[in-house]
Amino acid sequence: MGIGSAAVSRLRAWGLKRVLLGVVGLLAVWWGVGKIMPASVPTVAVSKRLLVQSIVATGRVRSLSRARLGPAVSGTVARVLVREGARVAAGQLLVQLDDAEERAQLAQAKAVLSQAEAGLTGMVELRESVAAAQLRSAEVAFKRADAGFVRTRRLVEAGATAADRLDAATQDLEAARSQRDIAEAQARAARGGGTDRRTAEAALEQARGAAAAALARLEQTRILAPAAGRVLTRDVEPGDAVQPGRVLLTLAVDGPTQLVAVPDEKDVARLREGQLATASADAYPGETFPARVTYVAASIDPAQGTVEIRLDVDSAPPYLLPDMTVSVQIETARRPDALVVPTGSVTGLTTAEPSVIVVRDGRATEQLVRLGVRGETEVEVLNGLGEGDQVLAPGAPRVAPGQRVRGRPAGGGA
Repeated sequence: MGIGSAAVSRLRAWGLKRVLLGVVGLLAVWWGVGKIMPASVPTVAVSKRLLVQSIVATGRVRSLSRARLGPAVSGTVARVLVREGARVAAGQLLVQLDDAEERAQLAQAKAVLSQAEAGLTGMVELRESVAAAQLRSAEVAFKRADAGFVRTRRLVEAGATAADRLDAATQDLEAARSQRDIAEAQARAARGGGTDRRTAEAALEQARGAAAAALARLEQTRILAPAAGRVLTRDVEPGDAVQPGRVLLTLAVDGPTQLVAVPDEKDVARLREGQLATASADAYPGETFPARVTYVAASIDPAQGTVEIRLDVDSAPPYLLPDMTVSVQIETARRPDALVVPTGSVTGLTTAEPSVIVVRDGRATEQLVRLGVRGETEVEVLNGLGEGDQVLAPGAPRVAPGQRVRGRPAGGGA
């Protein structure tokens, strides 16, 4: 006898029920195993290594001295001998004004000077010659008068002539002595000076001053480099009419190179003069050069929330130009044997009670830590952990303190 349709339906329902019971049983087993088996979490080991704390900031190259050069006199530019970016030496001619008039004035002043020099020389020679001749004549006349006086006195004493002849001889002798004394005084005056000579000397000095002034005006038509450096700007062309006070060239004078950077004000407590830094120009990101902090501003820029610092560069690379943008990494602390963990493993990094999840005895344990120096990706642990401890790796799934876990090296399989 065949099986009825009702019996077949009951048989199918009974089979489906058995399948459902089996699935529910499997789910229960899987859930129970999950509760019993510890979760696999990525961990990193606490280790000791060199840790450097640094601050990164942007800034610019600063020239310690800039010379803004312009003319001292009005004129027309004849030549411009440099271009922007050119290196110049101290005393090098940079700009030449038209100097035809100044050269003519100098030539005229030199001619007047030569005439004054010749006049003084001729006058001195003539005066000395005349005075010397007059002195010689006066001395001859005195000797003659003296001899006549002696001869007359002898004749009077011998009674060979009248006594009044001696009085006349005495008067002639005194007159000759006076003429000799006057001639000696004139000779001394001719040799040592005199009104005419002083007048001639004053004229000579005036001519010398006029020549010096003409030379100075000629020099003012030349703009020279005050020191070695580099031309930053050029605002002049041949043919330009220029006036005193106009800046024609700007020169960055050679000297110690400085960098000016503006770190965030939150870093001001870690900045000190003398700290070492590594800098690089944005135009040459693959090149670095050393620098040293020499100045930390005593105030904060309230608009930007930054603090200005300056760094000296003892050996600046040749490609470094004034106002070039640079990046500086300032070393603020160094620990050669620091106990470190990844920064991402720390919860509450900037709070008063930072903590990490450490795997101990198969369970996740929250551990408070005291932190020290902070690097770019790692932080120093001063207290709370030991070398070799396994802490939850950055980016690991969250686990509750006390949960059973099984640590595995970060990056490895489950």
